[in-house]
Amino acid sequence: MPLPFLTVDRGRAAAATAAEPRPHEDEHRVPSYRPGPRRVGGAALLLLLAAYLLFSALIVVLAGSLVIAGVCVAVAAVVITVAVRLVRAGIRLSPLEQEADLPA
Repeated sequence: MPLPFLTVDRGRAAAATAAEPRPHEDEHRVPSYRPGPRRVGGAALLLLLAAYLLFSALIVVLAGSLVIAGVCVAVAAVVITVAVRLVRAGIRLSPLEQEADLPA
């Protein structure tokens, strides 16, 4: 099994690939988004809270109160939504893709 990263030709191969143009260089590219450690930590704590809320809903259902369990599940869903929005996760579309999806 050849190990290309140990060969002498590594420098020549890297130089050859660097000179080639990228295939879709003119397309719109969304800049990378990296949430900070506070946002990620806050979202993790919110998801932990949501897990406790869902577990409490399970215990409440086993105890026999469906209304309170529904409230626990609804609050957990809101907490999960807030946590996901905190890190801004989801599908992002470029403006061109958004215009293409509009009905004619």
